[in-house]
Amino acid sequence: MNKKISVIIPCYNVEQYIDRCFDCLENQTIGIDNMEIILINDASTDNTLDKLSDFEQRYPESVILINFEENRRQAAARNIAIEYASAPYIGYMDSDDSIDYSMYESMITYIEQYDCDFVQCRFDCIDGDTNLGVSKPFNPDGYLDLSNQATYSQFIAPRVGLVSVCDKVYKRSFLVDNDIYCPEQVICEDIFFSFLVFTYAESTYSTNEVFYHYHTNPNSTLHTKKNDYYIDVMNVCLDYLRVCTERRLIDKRRETIDWLFLEKYYVYMLWEIFHEFPEIAYSTYKEMRETILELVPDYKNNSYRNIAGNEFDDIMLKLLDYDFSEIQFTQLAGNMMNKFNI
Repeated sequence: MNKKISVIIPCYNVEQYIDRCFDCLENQTIGIDNMEIILINDASTDNTLDKLSDFEQRYPESVILINFEENRRQAAARNIAIEYASAPYIGYMDSDDSIDYSMYESMITYIEQYDCDFVQCRFDCIDGDTNLGVSKPFNPDGYLDLSNQATYSQFIAPRVGLVSVCDKVYKRSFLVDNDIYCPEQVICEDIFFSFLVFTYAESTYSTNEVFYHYHTNPNSTLHTKKNDYYIDVMNVCLDYLRVCTERRLIDKRRETIDWLFLEKYYVYMLWEIFHEFPEIAYSTYKEMRETILELVPDYKNNSYRNIAGNEFDDIMLKLLDYDFSEIQFTQLAGNMMNKFNI
């Protein structure tokens, strides 16, 4: 049977979560016979491999198991798995999360009906039995023709932070033909991957249905942020800008590429560092300012700054206009943290 979707799931020491994850796939309304589930054991040291092997034995026509002898991290697992994928559509899951049973049937219906590059749903975050909240509704939702610049700007503005690969389904040909990949040996590969998706996409469909469920995991990257995380994010953003320049994407969508870079490399990261690593905030600001003045010299005139909802981002970008002393900067950072409780 030809498969409808290939679902790629990197797995590392998730023996306590993987049954929940696989149950969601086993019971998809699209039918497991229509799915190609690619499980990558990333050199787990617990019983994860045994569980994955059991899934493969139960569903030999639907499960592909890839076993890494050495830990290569999530990005490498995703990059290699797509070479095994044979279905026309690609989905990703984190092995400690869950999805609604109707997720893939619904999202494949949308991507087939509208023949778009990818579809996206909303998600919620769950801690045990507590729902911590749901992502904001898409406005606009539905089908978007991204070849229209006004529509494209509306699409980009609220999605800078929606960089997970897991709340989306993609055309495999879209990913492969545009060489959209995850940078390896970093812990924020989703940013690079999703920014390339946003940059290349000519059409998309967004549904306000909440299909994907993130479950808190005290051992996950999001709960173990360290200084290396912030360095990785900044380097990934620099790589995104470099790749867009090398591929001449910047000739077509310069302002959007600049905005995605400014938002993640500078606005998001500097605000995070204010909170988590105030001792390096000033030196980081100086480094960021020097980089932006060199690589994105027209940041003052970027039209995304004027879009409703970007007022805070505009204020953060105004900091680049001045060469503050450390005392001035520290006082200003403290005032901003008191004013903006976000």
